[in-house]
Amino acid sequence: MSVEPISIIIVEDDQVLRESIGEYLTLAGYQVTGAGTGREFYRALDHGSYVIAIIDVGLPDQSGLVLADYLRDNTNMGIIILTARVGEEDQHKGYQAGADLYMTKPVSVRVLASAVGQLASRLTKSPVAIPREESSCWELDQALWTLTSPQKGMIDLTSMEMEFLKLLVQLPGSVITRECLIKQLYPNRIDDYSGRALDALVRRLREKISCITGKANPVKSSYGVGFSFAEPVCAP
Repeated sequence: MSVEPISIIIVEDDQVLRESIGEYLTLAGYQVTGAGTGREFYRALDHGSYVIAIIDVGLPDQSGLVLADYLRDNTNMGIIILTARVGEEDQHKGYQAGADLYMTKPVSVRVLASAVGQLASRLTKSPVAIPREESSCWELDQALWTLTSPQKGMIDLTSMEMEFLKLLVQLPGSVITRECLIKQLYPNRIDDYSGRALDALVRRLREKISCITGKANPVKSSYGVGFSFAEPVCAP
């Protein structure tokens, strides 16, 4: 049985370096997508799903730290910062933005590939559903940051996923508008970024729920209006 290759996106404005890394990782068995700008990166996210992002900080249109912060808030992707900035403060900012690894240029593609392999191995381990007593509804545990299905599949949540679900389950079955969600989740940035961030958040969350439960997803979208949680929710 064939195994789906691990997908990686490389965000690097140096085309020669980007293609060199991409070629090496492709030969190593990965599925690689390249982006030279932040705009290309967001466009790629809209059309694909990735396990790891390798991001340069000094992009022409947006700092790679902003991209890393976006991924950490809205996805479970692994993040490798690859940059010429070697200062301690730069490294601190990289890890604060959510990087799993901070690597400096020039870099050995062999060493980079080894780092990618280790990170991918950790990220792609199959999650284990924890057995629990029978229940007739979904459970959102705000203390443990988990969502548990009636079939007892437990989904670990990020802080943004938890905040999103808290808003939905206040009125189960009712549609919460995109405007309301964006205002609550991204109060300091009401622009195109926040709309893309919300869509990415919902997409990743629905993928996690489907992966764990294998059932119909309770997070429903009302096209052009907003989102709802379509199933009963009870306290854990």
